[in-house]
Amino acid sequence: MTQGQQRVFILGFGSIGVLLASHLQRNAQFSVVPLLRSEKRLSDFEKLGRTASIKSLFQTGQPTDEFEFAGATCPEHFPKDWKIDNLIITTKTYQTKEALAPYMNFIHPQTNVMLVQNGLGVFEVLNDEIFVDFKPNLFQGVISHGIFQTSGFSFSHAGFGDLKISRLPSGDSNGIVQSNTFIREDATNNFLLQVLAQPDFVKGLNAVHMTYQELLLGQLEKYLVNACINPITSIVNCINGELKDIARPIFDSIIAEVLEVFKIAYKPLFDYKPKDADYPSLDVAGILGRERLLNFVLKIGCDINRNNSSSMRQDVVNLRETEVAYINGYIEKLCKQLGLGPEYYKTNQTIETLVNLRLGLNRHRAGHENDTK
Repeated sequence: MTQGQQRVFILGFGSIGVLLASHLQRNAQFSVVPLLRSEKRLSDFEKLGRTASIKSLFQTGQPTDEFEFAGATCPEHFPKDWKIDNLIITTKTYQTKEALAPYMNFIHPQTNVMLVQNGLGVFEVLNDEIFVDFKPNLFQGVISHGIFQTSGFSFSHAGFGDLKISRLPSGDSNGIVQSNTFIREDATNNFLLQVLAQPDFVKGLNAVHMTYQELLLGQLEKYLVNACINPITSIVNCINGELKDIARPIFDSIIAEVLEVFKIAYKPLFDYKPKDADYPSLDVAGILGRERLLNFVLKIGCDINRNNSSSMRQDVVNLRETEVAYINGYIEKLCKQLGLGPEYYKTNQTIETLVNLRLGLNRHRAGHENDTK
């Protein structure tokens, strides 16, 4: 890295973190610095020459791409004289607060922080529990690419989707509703947005910068894919495509329940009408229609990403905690905040219970096997 060169830090170096880092790495104008969770994880990475690999499953004959990240570090080795100007967070939702803690002294009010995670509710955690004394520039990324870990730092890119990017609401006059002029000016003046607008990055990940109301619509749409695909593949232990012809009834039940809650919780989005030509037109009722969403989940989840093993299934198979509390469990939390009774979240509550039951069963079996060896 040349002196004075900007750094983009990646917190969370799993499937999504490696996918983003690998595409950012192709630009020599800045340095990509993965922040690994521990010295042990960094040591494992060093044994592989600080190299991560990605194999495309949707492009036949495509070689496995390898990427070296010489600047990778961890909390114990993070230079004390550094500061974090640009940070992309791809950790599991429930790990965000703990993962950020060692780096809080290096983050400042001008830091650009982008969340690229499954589920909903982390933004509230950042505002209410983490960035209490100051608020950095917060951005959201919503990604629909399918990618999973095959071993160590090797990953399979199973389905090509897109990456939606927006600045999160700040409470100023731009607020939840943003104009096209606002995002054009933001893209011109903000370094991280300039990085994410590099032609190779845009092409490689189908990245699009948009207003927050457009992203929120896409985020709720993506959330429903996760709320259907992730828990069900985990419960029945299958890859996505195996559900294509059999999961329509359970997906429909999940979608119907979530939509009833979203219509109350996100009423400003459902009521949105553009003020003038400087604001995008959105077909909220059409995009978040029940039948359309069911077909969308089946297409994105079970067709385009048919070879993918969902992140939640990977967690359950590997006996790790899941993000179900931020996905299906978020509906129960939202209902309680809104004063809605159990009849509004009984399906998603049951789904969350079954995911935790499956994880508990897998852990019990693994423990029993170890006891009998």
